[in-house]
Amino acid sequence: MNKVLAYCAYLRHPGTSLPSSGVNGAALQEITHGELGVLYSQVEWPFDYPALQRNAVEFHRVVSHMFGQGAVAPFRLLSVFDDLQALADFLSAHHAGFVADLQRLQNVVQMECVLYFAPRAEQKPSGKEYLQRKADLLQQAEELVQSIGTALQGISKEIRVKESKNGGRIFVLVERGHEKIFRSIVQELPVPERFARRLSGPWPAAEFLSDSVKMPQIAGQR
Repeated sequence: MNKVLAYCAYLRHPGTSLPSSGVNGAALQEITHGELGVLYSQVEWPFDYPALQRNAVEFHRVVSHMFGQGAVAPFRLLSVFDDLQALADFLSAHHAGFVADLQRLQNVVQMECVLYFAPRAEQKPSGKEYLQRKADLLQQAEELVQSIGTALQGISKEIRVKESKNGGRIFVLVERGHEKIFRSIVQELPVPERFARRLSGPWPAAEFLSDSVKMPQIAGQR
């Protein structure tokens, strides 16, 4: 059985380069609705689970290729529609939201800073100690977010934060082309004692999509 795998939505421009192939080497095709385009390919269903890691790399390669040319709204990794008509209907229903978000995010990228407990050679903390550490982390993360916001006023558009199991994840919307400036500024900010950080990006600004456009992440059924 074949289904339709959607990769990402983007604004169409003259001269846009499309990748030659997608997951499992399948030919990529484009479905359009006005200025909006979506890349998709036919895939065998169900997926071959032993190959999922390789498929994920192939999926992200397609998204990265398109992201290198402008803003994209990625679909959830390896999620599918029953057929091309289902994808077309979805695209038609959400056309306005996609276009508005992609226009808003056309010249920005998402950079990330993960704040986490630095590994230490010590006994496993008690439940009370663990909760205290988490509270300390939240406070320190809030202070770091404020520092990042102040330091990046010239290049950052917006900052969002999510708490994770072992720390906090800071998402920063940065003007495209200012990624190195972001890294140099954030790396100079002091990290609280007992914590470490990890920087990554640039990524598509998925965390800053509107709620209606985030729906593609749950539209397909795996």
